[in-house]
Amino acid sequence: MSTPMLGRKPMTKEQYERVLPPLRNALLAAQKRMQDEKSFALAVVVTGRPTAGRSETVNEFLEWLDPKHIRVHALDKLRKVSRTWPVMWRYWNTLPARGQIAFYFMGWYEDYTSPALTQPKKSQRHSERTLERIRQFEALLTRNGVRVLKMHLTIDAKLERERIRELRKSKLTRWRVTGEERWLARHHDRATKVTQQGIEATSRPGLEWNLIDGTDPQSRSFAAGTALLDALEKGIRKSAANKAPKPKPVSSKRRPFPTSPPEGRVEDDFYDEELERLRGRFALLARRGKFARHGAVLAFEGMDAAGKGGAIRRLTSALDARQYNVIPVSAPTPEELSYPYLWRFWRHIPQRGEISIFDRTWYGRVLVERVRGFAAAEDWQRAYGEINEFEQELTEHGLIVHKFWLSVSKEEQLRRFEERDKDELKSYKVDPQDWVNRKLYDQYQLAAHEMIARTDTEHAPWTVVEADDKKYARLKVLRTACEQIEQRLG
Repeated sequence: MSTPMLGRKPMTKEQYERVLPPLRNALLAAQKRMQDEKSFALAVVVTGRPTAGRSETVNEFLEWLDPKHIRVHALDKLRKVSRTWPVMWRYWNTLPARGQIAFYFMGWYEDYTSPALTQPKKSQRHSERTLERIRQFEALLTRNGVRVLKMHLTIDAKLERERIRELRKSKLTRWRVTGEERWLARHHDRATKVTQQGIEATSRPGLEWNLIDGTDPQSRSFAAGTALLDALEKGIRKSAANKAPKPKPVSSKRRPFPTSPPEGRVEDDFYDEELERLRGRFALLARRGKFARHGAVLAFEGMDAAGKGGAIRRLTSALDARQYNVIPVSAPTPEELSYPYLWRFWRHIPQRGEISIFDRTWYGRVLVERVRGFAAAEDWQRAYGEINEFEQELTEHGLIVHKFWLSVSKEEQLRRFEERDKDELKSYKVDPQDWVNRKLYDQYQLAAHEMIARTDTEHAPWTVVEADDKKYARLKVLRTACEQIEQRLG
């Protein structure tokens, strides 16, 4: 491996006791400054050979640092949700907030190493996709205020066997060696090869691996502590972040979104009959046995007063309340701002067999945040790629993802605003910000066109819904949702 091995030179007790106090003081000072400034978070992935000192290293960090701002995530606990939610859900939901540190035993690298070792018949394509997902995830974190420190602790095969044998001699220490670790020791060369391939595939500028020799505990501890201090100090200095490539230009030639039903307004009698038929169809699809192996994410965007809420209520009226969640999305809270942008949406992703309906979505970054100037150009420009990766991960897990843009004309929007202002029961639906957004109607249309052009994918498509006629829009949403689920279930 091209990355140099750290901690190879053994340390005497006297040397260790001399260098440790300055290191601990520097770590505490860096952690304190990190907490005060809250400009970044730190995710530390610790992988390594059995008996190389992973647990000992993390335990030492907890002794050296202020543990109130640290979280430790063990692999066994994360495994429990691995089949129910998308692969990366468990990691998104354990990310540290700005000012915090999280330690991961194996972390997202378990998704690569375990199948590669125990299920060798799995295709090379599966391993490559897993490594690609890891690279994308780590790059996204670094662009969104989370530094990633990766440590791999290693020892040679002979010493590994000796340590395992010694630990298993006593009932007091036997528990420290799991069956999985004994298996890894028996397959040392094979496991080392798989690990090397993963390290080489995921080492990138700013995301290099720290390879640490676990032979000498004191040298190992000092090397790991030095790597941690370096990561904290780089974060404090706000070293240059990895910039995502600018998206390719989208043609400026565009037609206005249609807003009126192509076949005229929907008559009341037809609407009532068709609504009941579609609700029944949707209810049956959501209760099919095959759907329990999938689940769905239905995302709604559109101008204010486009009818998103009404369309959503027609969907949910066909469902068991225990099977779905409606997530209304508004401006991010201070807590949400302390995490990467997509964190607040990952929290609401459904498990298999359930449905999450988003009333406004992660597309706010390329809509309201872009138009109103709440996000820097670099942030909303790179969001298209991050969103496509996010939706791909959902669909790879089996979730059915479909997105609706409810298109309402300027004239109809104004009529609805005025109608709501006159009705005491509806006046709460219009606030001053809605009128501000209305003045920016044309800018929102431009942003929506680019949004759909960049994120309308085969696995997570958009449907533009002509929303000047609410009844037509509700039927089209229901019909499209049914068609999308039927297509995926077969």
